[in-house]
Amino acid sequence: MENINNICFVVLLSILFSAIIFSSDIMGVLALLFSTLIIFKTLFKKNKNYEFSNYEKTLLIFFLIVTVSLFGSTLFKLSLHGYIKTAIYILFFYCAGIFFSENKNKILPTIIFICCLMSFESIIAILQNSSDIAEISGWQDMTNINPEEVISRAYGTLKPYNPNLLAGYLLCGLSSFVFLILNNLKKGKRKFAIIYLILFIISLIAIIDTGCRGAYLGFLFFFPTLFAALVYYIKRNFGGLSNIKKRYKNTIIAILIGLSYFILTNPALTKRIESIFALRADSSISFRLNVYESAFKMFLDNPFLGIGVGNQNFREIYGLYMKTGFDALGSYCVPLEIAVESGIFALIAFIIFLVLVIKSCFQNCLNNENDNNTKILSLCIILMILATMGHGLFDTIWFRPQVQLLFWTNIAMLKAYKN
Repeated sequence: MENINNICFVVLLSILFSAIIFSSDIMGVLALLFSTLIIFKTLFKKNKNYEFSNYEKTLLIFFLIVTVSLFGSTLFKLSLHGYIKTAIYILFFYCAGIFFSENKNKILPTIIFICCLMSFESIIAILQNSSDIAEISGWQDMTNINPEEVISRAYGTLKPYNPNLLAGYLLCGLSSFVFLILNNLKKGKRKFAIIYLILFIISLIAIIDTGCRGAYLGFLFFFPTLFAALVYYIKRNFGGLSNIKKRYKNTIIAILIGLSYFILTNPALTKRIESIFALRADSSISFRLNVYESAFKMFLDNPFLGIGVGNQNFREIYGLYMKTGFDALGSYCVPLEIAVESGIFALIAFIIFLVLVIKSCFQNCLNNENDNNTKILSLCIILMILATMGHGLFDTIWFRPQVQLLFWTNIAMLKAYKN
């Protein structure tokens, strides 16, 4: 019992580490082990003063609706498999919240560890892209594309090998670099801030090298929010951008020019970005549009309780709705997937949960009594949610354990900083 916090921390880091090497089953077992240790510790704790925040209560309501959906499913056994996975994720989230609320000093090491994993995967992705790796499956529409316009889509070491999974994973962890950059700048440790800035740029390049268009759209949620927050901070503390030191301005301009040059001089990348707007002219987007149409019909036929949780359940019922030749593992849209699986009330509960988390983070950022760590972490959680959910509008990679457990770990850290 004296060392149980350290044991829990090792298991938590093992969960995060297992994402880059092991299968989903191993991650699930480790998440259950972590949750069991936290529950065991809590049962023998003298002062049990755990209080549920509003967003935690809303997530509990979401889970109860999912439970009702399970028992209303016509394919109970298949739905049970997906339900157990959801239960493990949510249990992990609550237990991680308890852990971080009692071990606030473990937040910084956890974020540093996440950044190390992100950097490893990013370097692997860049090496894969530079070596023109062969595709594992049909990842790009080859119609009307010249050979030099074919992008080598990096997929890293995450299993199953999938460039969209790697992009979703890196996008979910991208805000961790922002935390370390801003944290070190506030402490006057410019050298460390520069190191993490370089790693941040490497991670950005790796995401670009995945060729994941959903992740590119996730950038549209991530960067405007980050720039708006920085402009607000500069205006409030320095009186405006004109008062910022010239070397910082030059650094920002150099980074923007460098990234723009990297994109514009890469014909394969520019072609990939242009294909986002092709819609039906691009086979991949056309495929998704057909899946959206079929999945929405599934929702309309099961609007309140859904069909039950899990991709196995989805595939069985999707066959009744799909257009010939357009088989799919999921709806390729997180909100639509939740609505199809558990109904409209589950979707509403989940959206309210996200809104309450963002609201809590926003209040932390504006509260002058909070320290810098609280404000920076809260900003980074907002960035993480917006980026992953922005990506989730066009893909369901978010449901993979590599992304889910990282997502819940980040939000669980908020528990250590009560309003």
